This record gives sequence, C-alpha cells and structure tokens, in this order.
Amino acid sequence: MAKGSGKSGVAVAQEHVSALLAYLERQKGKPLPRYGVDLNRSLIAKECGFDRQVFRTNPRCAEILREADKADRTSHLTRLDQAEAVREEKSKVDAERAELEAQVLRLMAENASLRREVDRWRRLNAVMTETGKMP
Repeated sequence: MAKGSGKSGVAVAQEHVSALLAYLERQKGKPLPRYGVDLNRSLIAKECGFDRQVFRTNPRCAEILREADKADRTSHLTRLDQAEAVREEKSKVDAERAELEAQVLRLMAENASLRREVDRWRRLNAVMTETGKMP
C-alpha cells in the first residue's frame, strides 16, 4: 500500500505514468520546459501532480521522460544547443571520473597505511605472546 493513499504502489506508479503521458500529450508541438539544456524535472512533475523524485523511483516514468527528452532535443533545440548539451554531459562525466580517480588514490593510501598498522600490531602481539610483557 502506498503511504496514506489506500492504493498499492503499483496503482500509484501507474497513475504517475498516466499523468506523465497525459502531460506529454498536452505538450505535443511545444518544447518541454528546460533549465539551460537540461529538462526542468521539477516543473514537469508539478504539472503532472507528483513529486519529482518519481523520476528516480519509477523506472517507467524515467524511461518515458528520457525518450521524450531525446525527441524534444532533436525537434526543438538547435544544433548548437544539442552540441552544448553533449559537451556539458561529457564534462559532467569527466568531472565524475576525476573525482572517482582521486577517491581511489586516497583509499589506496589509506589501505596501505592500515596494512602497515596491522603488521605492526601483529609483531607487537607476537612479542607480547613470547615474553608475556609489553615492550
């Protein structure tokens, strides 16, 4: 059951899909609302009558919106805007990749440090076991 509605999650998800399809049908021939080159998901969700998180939690809605975005870009954005969108998406991917590479390096350094510390504790434990005293 969906919280507070008395409907199952499947029924609510289907309502969201229906609302999105109805909105896209009303928008035929008009460009979808954008914030720069990206879709304004908040405004689309508001027009559909649901929260914008639905585009993350409902894979069917996400796919429908992705297809509508692709069709809208080709019919309403100039080639310059389309190229800018591709470049912007590529720069986001490059930034994410650089951030992940930096995180991997930090974690590798931390891992090496922890391995040295574990080795030190093993040696200390061996000395304490043999002598019965703390060095």
